Amino acid sequence: MANKTQYKTLAKEIIQLIGGKENVNSLVHCVTRLRFKLKDEKKANDEAIKDLTGVITVVHSGGQYQVVIGDAVTDVYDEIMPKLGLKAANNNEDTADKGNIFNRLVSLISSLFMPTLGVMSGAGILKGLLVLLTITKVVSQNSGTYMILNAAGDALFYFLPVFIGFSAAKTFKMNSYLGGVVGAALVYPTLIAAYTAKKSIDFLGIHVRLMNYSQTLLPVLVAVYAMYWLQRGLKRILPKSLANIFVPAISLMIIVPFTFLLVGPITQGASVALSDVIIAIYQKVPVLAGFILAGIWQGAIIFGLHWAFIPIFINNMMTKGADPINAMLYCTLFGQVGAALAMALKAKDAKFKEIAFPAVVSGFLGITEPIIYGVTLPHKKAFGMASIGSAFGGAIAAFGSAHMYTMPGGGIFGLSCFINPKAGIDFSFICFVLSLVVAFTVSLILTFIFGDKVVPATKNKVRTAEFMDATIASPFTGKIIPLKELNDGVFSTGAVGKGIAVIPENGEVKAPFDGSVISVFPTKHAIALKSKSGVELLIHIGLDTVELKGKGFKQLVHDGDFVRKGDLLETVDLDLIKEAGYNLASPVIVTNPVNFDKVSSQTQGHVQAGDQLLLATVDQAKIEKDSSVSLA
Repeated sequence: MANKTQYKTLAKEIIQLIGGKENVNSLVHCVTRLRFKLKDEKKANDEAIKDLTGVITVVHSGGQYQVVIGDAVTDVYDEIMPKLGLKAANNNEDTADKGNIFNRLVSLISSLFMPTLGVMSGAGILKGLLVLLTITKVVSQNSGTYMILNAAGDALFYFLPVFIGFSAAKTFKMNSYLGGVVGAALVYPTLIAAYTAKKSIDFLGIHVRLMNYSQTLLPVLVAVYAMYWLQRGLKRILPKSLANIFVPAISLMIIVPFTFLLVGPITQGASVALSDVIIAIYQKVPVLAGFILAGIWQGAIIFGLHWAFIPIFINNMMTKGADPINAMLYCTLFGQVGAALAMALKAKDAKFKEIAFPAVVSGFLGITEPIIYGVTLPHKKAFGMASIGSAFGGAIAAFGSAHMYTMPGGGIFGLSCFINPKAGIDFSFICFVLSLVVAFTVSLILTFIFGDKVVPATKNKVRTAEFMDATIASPFTGKIIPLKELNDGVFSTGAVGKGIAVIPENGEVKAPFDGSVISVFPTKHAIALKSKSGVELLIHIGLDTVELKGKGFKQLVHDGDFVRKGDLLETVDLDLIKEAGYNLASPVIVTNPVNFDKVSSQTQGHVQAGDQLLLATVDQAKIEKDSSVSLA
């Protein structure tokens, strides 16, 4: 993807294929994915979305409908949001799967940490770079340069309770600034100074056990969650005219002392205990742990299970100063890169190479989705070989006791985050780097030897006789116009398929052939049909008429119905559509033209409903030839 027009086109197509904007409750995005919360995921057409140019794949995970875009995700998101009419990161209602506790937990964790992870990784890169500069004597820790850059890199971690409090309040649908204030109270300079000076303080005569809450995670999370329930009770008691002022005041008056007296000491103790348990388990069988965890890690990412580990990584760093778990797992990225490079080198399909080589570059920079969903996962052997190579890499990292000292950036930019700030480049870091090399090399070699060879799609694809010549009658009476004259950026480009458009003269929409109804869109502005000869046809009534939300359309058939040529599918109020300012031009599109050798228009000028409009033809000789070609 390269320009704004393409992003607009893709945004329109995605909205249409997920069931329209009325099926969307909220949308956020991460580094590579659009993360929708849909009212009904069954209304989304997974296969059609996967086929869109610019989409890598679709993933169902954690109660979210995720469309994997890659590094253009922000541009597509910016085009989609205005069309949906949602505010950025809006949460209109809780759409997490109410019946699935795990999905709700994953959704909660991702909502809490996703907004800060990118910034955290960037800050981690800066901190890692400073470590490298100080151990090589380029910068002195006593210099102003170091102090200023260290402040830039360390601020997020030091004031982590503020950012997590803000994010948690937003996730719990509260005033996010109130959550930030609770976090700020935990790192208030006067109280930090009292802790450092080992002063004894009390609150209303009750002794307060002071602790250093900078760089902590759990205390503010529990505090904000407690505030959520407190505010629910307060809003039931207080009149609305007083709630805006007194709910925040009472919340802070109760929650902040409650956190210092009870929540903070308990949760901070629990954080340390959790880290102790995890480290103890790891230390029992580190090499085996590294081999198993690294071997299954990329599979866990596919199912969204990795989000459960993010708090563990952060908690280990904040309580112990370093985390060994992510140090074992970091090599899995390079395992995927090695497998993808092998696939790219082996492939004879030029189009596949166009996907694979850029994905390899993205992988080195830390973005794995284009590799996983575009290269290795569709060719399962490659994904398996990458997992094997990663397992060996993880074992080596564990053997060398590699640790992560700050949150890393992506790919090669994160390497310095694994350098021990005190010991510098030691044996553990050498083993860490070796783990990356081994994961990459083993995955590359195994995939090159055992992986599938990707040949051009025309040779891979075996067409069968289920696709036959098909005549498609006009569903409308009206004037014919070529698709290119629509200038809508979607149908006119052929992105949806091949066909033609008709400007209808009456409100009747009739079946163009004998076949079945695949789908009547919820807004009734479009109907998808399939003929006995294999033609998949989209009848789109007017342009941008999805925005009418069904007004002016009367549906007469339903999903799964069998129809015969000439049956009435819908009636439409053309005057209403025209008065609303919409273009009546109605595309009639063959959406699976790859299954036919030619899709051509048979008429020009004016057409009657039932007259031949399109002809889809199949070369039977090619079918026989294709059927004799085996996969390489």
